[in-house]
Amino acid sequence: MAGKRKAIKVVTKPKTASVEPLSIDDMCIDNGRGEKFWLKRLRYRGVPTLVRAGCNQGEFKNPDELVLANRDGFIREVYRLKPTGSTLTHHSRIAVGLVFYLRYLDEFEPQALPLANDNMERCIKHFNNLRLNGVTPSLSMHIRRGLAYILKQLGRESDARNLPEVSNLEASGKQGALDIETELKPIGRILTKGYRALIQHIKNDTHPDIHPFFDEALFNKMSAKQGWKGNKLSSQKRAFKLAVRASAYARTKNLFDDKTLKRVALLNQTSRCALQLFFMLTGMNDSVLKGMKRSDVKFKAIGSGYYVFDGVKGRAGHKQIDNSLGFSKYTKQLIEDWLEVSKAHFVVAGVDDINHQPFIPYLNTNHEVKDFNLNSSNPSYVNGLIGKLLACQINSSRFRKTKSDILTRVTEDVYLVSQGLNNTLNVVTRSYSGGVEADHNRDLSAMMETQAQIGRGESIAESIKNAKVLHSDILSDYDHNERFKRHEIPTTTIAPHGIRCTGDSNKKDQITRKLKNLAIDLVKNEKKCTAFLECFDCPYHILVASEQDIWLMLSFYEQVTEMKDIPAQNSIPKKKLYEIEAILSRTLTRFEQKAPAQYASAKEKMEISSHPLFANLRGLVDTLEVFNV
Repeated sequence: MAGKRKAIKVVTKPKTASVEPLSIDDMCIDNGRGEKFWLKRLRYRGVPTLVRAGCNQGEFKNPDELVLANRDGFIREVYRLKPTGSTLTHHSRIAVGLVFYLRYLDEFEPQALPLANDNMERCIKHFNNLRLNGVTPSLSMHIRRGLAYILKQLGRESDARNLPEVSNLEASGKQGALDIETELKPIGRILTKGYRALIQHIKNDTHPDIHPFFDEALFNKMSAKQGWKGNKLSSQKRAFKLAVRASAYARTKNLFDDKTLKRVALLNQTSRCALQLFFMLTGMNDSVLKGMKRSDVKFKAIGSGYYVFDGVKGRAGHKQIDNSLGFSKYTKQLIEDWLEVSKAHFVVAGVDDINHQPFIPYLNTNHEVKDFNLNSSNPSYVNGLIGKLLACQINSSRFRKTKSDILTRVTEDVYLVSQGLNNTLNVVTRSYSGGVEADHNRDLSAMMETQAQIGRGESIAESIKNAKVLHSDILSDYDHNERFKRHEIPTTTIAPHGIRCTGDSNKKDQITRKLKNLAIDLVKNEKKCTAFLECFDCPYHILVASEQDIWLMLSFYEQVTEMKDIPAQNSIPKKKLYEIEAILSRTLTRFEQKAPAQYASAKEKMEISSHPLFANLRGLVDTLEVFNV
């Protein structure tokens, strides 16, 4: 008998779905190394940070000030994205790139859709401009990578490809040499002031409430320029206080008492300042100075009061340490003082044999002595503080390029520059020949002006002459005196219109005879120039932005403008007067830009009276007659 058919048992597989936390507060992304990014931060304007340690860890610092940004749907989309490569990259693209993009939107386009093409384009271009000015040099790259990563995951490959490219850092020259007057000197003052104050605190065993870099006037000027207000302004200023406090991470580890943690924070800040100061004063390579040991500090005199480190580089064929140009006795004294002051690092760390310890030490959270090649040492913290006072960034490369630029100007010989930098000719040509952007702009302006005048029918020679003075360098009074002391320029005489001159020897006899006939006796150094209306075209002229020079030029300018409107009292053509007036006007504008304080003082003098040489209109006429114009 046949058996009964058995019913086939149908096994159904229950449907499954990915489990997604209902609350955005529970959503986070892990980088695979234990670091989490909580997406609840994206819900609020400005993407606020969370407390990293203590009883409120993981909470917002100021919950009462949070403002919803209305992008919960977008946040859920981001959370559903799966890593296309490493979890570390996935975490970085969102926790860095996306965060800074949303912060930009909240500041400039608060009502915009997060991934609108126009907004993404404007954002990248905005940070590109900052990058070319040396500010936040990496943000445009991080933002573009983050946006491209998210767009590709959402199937918008075409939009990802069309995102603006990140500008090349070297393209603008802003990452090249620092301008000595407007950048290097202010930076030097901040570094020197901060360094001296910090080492004094170490010696006195005291602790500052705020980083000595802080300068109220510079900070207020920068905040006005950047438009910092409210919480943004407070956070920028608070950074100077946080810089001299122990980090939250160090306090959380709770390995040392508060006094020791504060002292270590002070020591590390002083080391960071010393590192940047020595970069500036020596022009050495980043890895070389960071890796130097105390035992490497051996000075060798090279004459004229200059010294070099007498040591081995440890790379590039074991060349000597790259400070062939040398440094001054003042720098040598600073380095010797640092060797004494930095002993405090080793006392805290309990290290006895300090001879083979780092020249510029860094203490990690376990208070072990390291150098600044360590990733977590963060030597760029100094840059962050200076960036809140000045619109420029510093690093060893820029200081080295500045040294190269000065060498090039003085020697005009790429071989000597390569010897000074201890590099090959190819390296110097490729890496250190960019120069200062202001100089390039000045040269380009002169070139464009020359072309414009040629286009108006002027001769090439005449056009070049007219452009040269309007774009020539203006020295500060300090610069002029320093160059004179170093015998880089000869003695100068101030001409009746405020231009200084080293003199044209061919006309010396001529003016001597003229003065003798007029029974006018002048000291020897003043018998130098005759046709002072031609000074602007003369290769011997020097523009110095001192109060007296500017006062004299303002007085002369006023006389020239009056002479145009009266009947001719001399042989000067009216056209010539108009040309001189235009040149003087533009030169005075450049004086005001170069030395605003001196210009303001000269203006005040001018309001009281003109320079005695031009007390009245007859003064100019007499001067023209004396100088045979």
